[in-house]
This record gives sequence, C-alpha cells and structure tokens, in this order.
Amino acid sequence: MEFQQIQTGIITEKLEETKVFYEKWLGLITKFESDWFVLLCLPNRPEVELAIMKPNQPQVRKPYFQNSYQGKGVWFIFESKDVTKEFEKMKQNKAPIDLTLTTEEWGDVHFTLVDPNGIGIDIVQERNSN
Repeated sequence: MEFQQIQTGIITEKLEETKVFYEKWLGLITKFESDWFVLLCLPNRPEVELAIMKPNQPQVRKPYFQNSYQGKGVWFIFESKDVTKEFEKMKQNKAPIDLTLTTEEWGDVHFTLVDPNGIGIDIVQERNSN
C-alpha cells in the first residue's frame, strides 16, 4: 500500500467548543466550516487536517460515522521543534495543561492538554530522524 498520510476526525456534539480549543491552544486554522462540519489544518502544513463533525448527520451513510466520541482510547500527538517554548507560552496563557513539562525515562520531553471531548493531547519535542 502507498498511503501518503493519515488524517483524523472527531465526532462530537461540542462542535464549536472543540473548534475553538484547537484554534486557541494548538494554532490550527479553519479550512472549511458548515453548521455540522469543520475542517481545521496546520497553518504551515495545510495538508495536515483535523475534521470535527456533529453526530447523527443524515448525509453520513454509515452508523460508525454518526456516533459521538465516548472519551476513551484515543489521543493526539503534536510534535514541536521547541516543546519548552510551547509549554511556557501555554502556561503563561493559562492553557488547560494536564501534565506539566516532563522528561520521560525513554527520552520523550512532553506535556499534555485535554480537549473538550476528553481527548488527551500530547505535545512532544520533535525528534531528529538521524
């Protein structure tokens, strides 16, 4: 198989609250918006998208695309070139930080937030691929 990338989406009753969270705290921008669907993207990489959709939309054909997220078993990872700078900026702006800046025994340097749907957001220091 030759996939080019992976995209993801959240099905939630909290459409506007979720949109605002990802824009305010993670810097995503709105690429498309309707009353039941929002498509966000990274400003520096618009091909990297996050979809947000209200549940129970008649135009969505399959039931597994109509159920609200239940708050378990999913997390998002955002890589940063300078995780310490991101942490300090978010801390100063009173972001909903759930785990402060931490260095793990396996080498990850990260901190976490929780979005309005209970999804964990892991902000991790980008690793060199050398």
